[in-house]
Amino acid sequence: MTVLYCVAYVVVFIVGLIGNCFVIAVVYRSPRMRTVTNFFIVNLAVADILVIVFCLPATLMSNIFVPWILGWWMCKTVPYVQGVSVAASVYSLIAVSLDRFLAIWYPLKCQITTRRARIIIIIIWVIAVTATLPWALFFEVIVYKEAPDIPMCVEVWPDYLNGNLYFLIANLLFCYILPMILISLCYILIWIKVCKRHIPSDTKDAQMERMQQKSKVKVVKMLVAVVILFVLSWLPLYAIFTRIKFGGDLEIWETKLFIMITPIAQWLGSSNSCINPILYAFFNNKYRRGFAAILKSRRCCSTLRYYDTVALANSSSASMRKSSYYVTNSNASTRRQARRQISQDSSVSYISNNTGV
Repeated sequence: MTVLYCVAYVVVFIVGLIGNCFVIAVVYRSPRMRTVTNFFIVNLAVADILVIVFCLPATLMSNIFVPWILGWWMCKTVPYVQGVSVAASVYSLIAVSLDRFLAIWYPLKCQITTRRARIIIIIIWVIAVTATLPWALFFEVIVYKEAPDIPMCVEVWPDYLNGNLYFLIANLLFCYILPMILISLCYILIWIKVCKRHIPSDTKDAQMERMQQKSKVKVVKMLVAVVILFVLSWLPLYAIFTRIKFGGDLEIWETKLFIMITPIAQWLGSSNSCINPILYAFFNNKYRRGFAAILKSRRCCSTLRYYDTVALANSSSASMRKSSYYVTNSNASTRRQARRQISQDSSVSYISNNTGV
């Protein structure tokens, strides 16, 4: 089991660290990728890197060695950093879903600008840092009388505070259940809007519109997949903690079961930190090109000229194809009708034309 744990955690560590660094590098080195949605995705990648660097090695050590051998400082740091990163991740997912919802339903009104996005990111980290502060305060290294030679890193709450109530409100409710309900509602409304969109079949650009529609749907699928995998990755660990804190005394068989499955649940939650870059590469052609351009550039911080050129060429080609419809139709009423159709469809076309995703 030790060998299996080491292999599993090392794979997550390597893939997650490299993948999330690539995501940050693509957005940083490609000016056309510096959009609101990608800023939130970068924020999500930063939170994942925190989990990978600070929490993954410590979690592996705690599963291999029964006593806590990393000392008092790491006992407080590891749970706190993990709580901060999970909170930052879930609130970043909320920000992404709200940004997509506003872009689809109100493309000409309530948009999140890059300046607002930076303010939202700061607010996300302020909330994440303060809401999980009790984990840094109340985790201690203690020694039980039954096993004086085995120090353990556990929560020690004062008598006047209820640790279970804090877990219920701050962690389970506001960092898992309510955010997932809000995110799910946003994507359901987005899907309804996308499905209701009508593409005229009697225009010369109908085929191009269908291709764009397929691309937009794929973007939404990517973001939905990110949320679903986040929910599934952390669900077993939340379920175990909920049972321990609110289910009363554990039965003997439950104790043995939790000893076996808790390390797996911890690994599953941590593995979410390496999943997102894989999803971006699988679903999104722009990120794939960005990853490939980074490998080909052989430089650290230079602008990805190749990637910008390809993106600009694709954008210019799409613009030329769109404009050809208006050039070939000299009838003024036809042009006005086409403009009205574009105005109606702008709420959905915004997702690919005005974002880097």
